[in-house]
Amino acid sequence: MGLFDFVSGRRKPVEPSLTTDRYNGRPLLILLENYVLSAIGSLAPDKEQLAASATQRVFGGVGDWRSTLRGTLHLGDSLDESLRQMWATNQKRAQQAGVTLAPEEFARMVADQNFAHLIEPTPK
Repeated sequence: MGLFDFVSGRRKPVEPSLTTDRYNGRPLLILLENYVLSAIGSLAPDKEQLAASATQRVFGGVGDWRSTLRGTLHLGDSLDESLRQMWATNQKRAQQAGVTLAPEEFARMVADQNFAHLIEPTPK
């Protein structure tokens, strides 16, 4: 599945228990998914504040938490714009296919396909 192929077919909804297990030992995954949601304008203000606080606590930095995370993880400065373009493209594809692509599902897919090398589980 390529970067713009999120809506190639219907996906099964993620079960809550799978979602919880998804983040066990992978705290960076939550930040990356929140990053995607923030970049596309779909992160609630309270979660934005939590993400900013967690980023600053773990990685330091002041001000824009997304900038801190991009710099720490060596992600390009154009990432936000790329994510917005991907979101718009995939929203159009979803609409044409008669399906709904939730922002959270988009964020999970982006993280899985593009940041897997960054989100290995932490050792126990």
